[in-house]
Amino acid sequence: MKIIITRSFGVAIVFLVALAGFAQIEERNVRAAMTFLAGDAMQGRGSGTLFERITAEYVGSQFMQFGLEAAGDNGFDGKPAYTHTVNISRATFTGAPFLRFGTTALNHGGEMVVFRTNTEAAGGALQKLSAAGPKPNPGSVVLLRTAVSDDSRVLQQTMQRLTTEGAAIVMVEETAQLRATWPNLVSRRIAFTVPSAGTKPAVVLIVSKTLTDTISKLPDGTRIDFSGQLAPVQTTQTWNAIGKLTGSDPKLKAEVIVLSSHLDHVGVRENAPGDDKIFNGADDDASGTVAVMELARVLAAGKRPKRTVYFVCYGSEEAGGFGSRHFVDNLPFPKENLVANLQWEMIGRPDAKIKPDELWLTGYERSNLGPELAKRGAKLVQDPHPQENFFQRSDNYTLARQGVIAHTVSSFGLHTDYHRASDELKTIDFGYMTRAINSMVKPIDWLLNSNFRPAWVEGKRP
Repeated sequence: MKIIITRSFGVAIVFLVALAGFAQIEERNVRAAMTFLAGDAMQGRGSGTLFERITAEYVGSQFMQFGLEAAGDNGFDGKPAYTHTVNISRATFTGAPFLRFGTTALNHGGEMVVFRTNTEAAGGALQKLSAAGPKPNPGSVVLLRTAVSDDSRVLQQTMQRLTTEGAAIVMVEETAQLRATWPNLVSRRIAFTVPSAGTKPAVVLIVSKTLTDTISKLPDGTRIDFSGQLAPVQTTQTWNAIGKLTGSDPKLKAEVIVLSSHLDHVGVRENAPGDDKIFNGADDDASGTVAVMELARVLAAGKRPKRTVYFVCYGSEEAGGFGSRHFVDNLPFPKENLVANLQWEMIGRPDAKIKPDELWLTGYERSNLGPELAKRGAKLVQDPHPQENFFQRSDNYTLARQGVIAHTVSSFGLHTDYHRASDELKTIDFGYMTRAINSMVKPIDWLLNSNFRPAWVEGKRP
């Protein structure tokens, strides 16, 4: 047992780190990896850029050094490597797409703007719904008036729910917040990732109050169509880093725990205010990636766990979660064998809303995983920022929507450096971060060596 005395929020705190049988996570290792990942030389690890690929190769090389098994693509020698290249096919409209009903045709940029789409064409019968209303009819065109909320996060969740439940088009009445972003929505290039075979077309439009009033007077069942002309499809890439420890137990080794993070950030933004254009992403999410790396280091150095554990650092989370989506769609094991996922996101500083030695778990109340880990010594508590809907805002949600028990470990205290150039190494509390990762070693080891299978709380599954 190692005793660590530290000072946080002006109070001396004694931490008892009981890591018998495990290598100690050292602050110097945390600092070294963070300095590389979040330094200016990495140019903010922009999604899909060369610097994201370098990041993935670096993380993969560390996995190799720690003794993990390769679980990615075949490398130069024909053997599995520690990175996985993900091809992303994107389509772009050559001109402004339009919305048509009856004899009326409205172009993007006028009374409506395209917020999100995965198709060049969609259409169906009008169905006017409230946010709390019944599920949409399959293939319907939903008109949603925004009495629901002016909060963009709540609106986006409602949009996502309606398309997931089967709406072909969701038309959302503008809010003051959406109107403020209207020029940006009009000026941006409308592009989308070409969906996999069998994916249903889904379009989300923001419509003006004038157009909302017009459509609201149409009878339900009125035919409404969206369409546009596409340019030739272009293919880009993103990269995941992936390694594993195969379980030692003849039966339990078939069961898998995934420890994950996202390794990308938003790169360089030349139009950012001030002289600093590099968005280093120290907390978001170099900190989470280093947590996964250090957990891989200590778990690989110890006794082989009974269950299999995958360490996965995803690419292009910031650009739409492409790395995690590819992983989920191409699992290297049967999905029913995936017991749980713990994503690591923004643990570089303590959150003043919880105790200085604690971390919080998104969706803590949704399953029994967090409480069980807490019983085994994890300093995990409920997310103190429920209004932020963090459960839906990281790669864990990609897995959770597939039924996997998946949560994010974090300590993000809503600091103002989020997605700004000021999210730099100088803001990181390395002592706190090191202790935070150490505090989860034994609870995770328990999970890897037990036969406990977490479950959703009734009515809380996404």
